Amino acid sequence: MTPFNHQKKQKYIGDSFSIHPLIALTIVLFSVISLPSYSWAGTWYAKQDGVKVTAEKSSTSALVETLNLGDAVTVLSEEGRVAKVKTTKGKNGWVFKFRLSEEKPTSGGGSGLSSLVGRNTIAARESRSGGSIRGLKETTEQYAKDKQISQKHRDAVDRMEAFSLATNDLMEFKKSGRLGEFSGDAK
Repeated sequence: MTPFNHQKKQKYIGDSFSIHPLIALTIVLFSVISLPSYSWAGTWYAKQDGVKVTAEKSSTSALVETLNLGDAVTVLSEEGRVAKVKTTKGKNGWVFKFRLSEEKPTSGGGSGLSSLVGRNTIAARESRSGGSIRGLKETTEQYAKDKQISQKHRDAVDRMEAFSLATNDLMEFKKSGRLGEFSGDAK
C-alpha cells in the first residue's frame, strides 16, 4: 500500500492563539478613543485681534491672556468647540477653535476680506474694496441700472456699506444674543 499525502502538518506558533472578533474590535475602539487628537497638535495662530484665552472652557471665564492677529499658541488638546493652549508667554488656557488657524494669517498687505480680519473695526464698504480696485463697482452700478433697481435700494446698499462696528460692540451684541462663542457651553 502506497501512502498518499502522509505529510505531517506543520504547526506554527500562532495556530493555537486566536482573538475573538468582538475583543479585537473593543481593543481597536479603545485605542482610537484614548489616543490624543493629533489634528490640533502643534502651533496654531490667532485669526484676528482680541482672541480671548480663558481659564476655563467658557467665554465668560476669567481672562488669562488676549491674543492679537497672528499670535502663536501651542495646542495641547481639544474638547468639543474649544482647544486647550499654551501661549508664548507660558500661560495655559482655553480658546474657541474657530478663532485659530493652522496657517499664520498675514496682517495688512493683502486685499479682500482675508486681510481685514485682524482689524478692530471693519466697515461694510471694505468688504468690496477688492472689487472696487478691479473696477467692478462701475459694473455693478451698470447692472443695477440695467435691471432697473431703484435709486432708493441702491442708496440703502450704500448706507449698509458705510456702516462700521467696533469689536467691543460686536462682542456685546453676541453676548447679549448668546451668539458665537456665547451660544452655550463649549462642548
